[in-house]
Amino acid sequence: MKFLSRLCKRLLNFITMRPGDERSGDERLREEMESHLAAQTEENIRAGMTAHEARRNARMRFGPLNAIRESYHAEAGLPFVETLLMDARYAFRVLLKSPAFTLVAVLTLMLGIGANVVVFGVLNAVLLHPLDVRDPQSLYQLRHKAWMSARLLTTSYPAFLDFSRRNTTFSGLTGIYGYSHASLVWRNAVMSLHGDEVSGNYFDLLGVQPEAGRFFHAADEHGQNSTPYVVLSDALWRSAFHADPGVVGTTVDLNNRPFTVVGVTPARFHGTEQFVWPDYWVPMVNEEQVEGWDYLHSRTSIAVTVIRPAQAGSHTAAGDRKFGRDCARACQGVSRERRRTIAAGKRCSGRET
Repeated sequence: MKFLSRLCKRLLNFITMRPGDERSGDERLREEMESHLAAQTEENIRAGMTAHEARRNARMRFGPLNAIRESYHAEAGLPFVETLLMDARYAFRVLLKSPAFTLVAVLTLMLGIGANVVVFGVLNAVLLHPLDVRDPQSLYQLRHKAWMSARLLTTSYPAFLDFSRRNTTFSGLTGIYGYSHASLVWRNAVMSLHGDEVSGNYFDLLGVQPEAGRFFHAADEHGQNSTPYVVLSDALWRSAFHADPGVVGTTVDLNNRPFTVVGVTPARFHGTEQFVWPDYWVPMVNEEQVEGWDYLHSRTSIAVTVIRPAQAGSHTAAGDRKFGRDCARACQGVSRERRRTIAAGKRCSGRET
């Protein structure tokens, strides 16, 4: 309690100190010390000492004057703050005298701080904040071994359907086309957006719950262009629609095609890519309405990412080999090169298993 009282008093003195107060305080302190020394000297002279001995003895008994003066200043203010301000003023004067050195120092600090921010951002996204989905560590990306020479991570939509029909190993597969771009028109506002075209089971497989409205499901799909639904990201919902829950159920235009807003994703959800934040999600069966061309029936258009979760209690490598053997038979209608085994087990992070 005593320490806090002293600290508050020193802080008050530092704040209320005016120019010239320190000098007048020094004068009062000097006069008070001189009066104490004079009184002790007179007492020593009366005790039989000479004037020189009496003065010397009085100084020795009183103590070092500089230490007393520093202690007084410490109690009267915040000396460490005053020293810091003096050092800052001195450094500022030195920097003004050397502009070239100042420029190099500032640029070096900017580059160092920027590099640290970037590195921390990457580590924060990859290590500290995993994907906001159910059990993100269990998500794997599938790759077709026949196309590994080009290091491609995607496949075609017909191949994805073949994989889904042949799948007896994993709990599910979902397809993602992550290169969708569209102009959204709503109440005379036009926005250029990018998003994902996904299979109907996308949100169910990832275990995501809507912030508003609902998501589309596999049961909503009844063939090509049968599900004109769009799910908005939380960021788009707040920036363009002012977080209005009434937007759910309304119709917006995506590339001059009407789509019904069915829901909004949670704020932290941004799909299965760490550094990509889509603005919207639409069913993949409606890609022709969004893109203006049809890749659903093309095996040469290999832009669909296939994601699957690891099945609980199963050995991943063994499941991958079984899935590869099953899917090899699914490619019998394709060229001989594409009848090779599927190399499953490509993690979403890009690591092979």
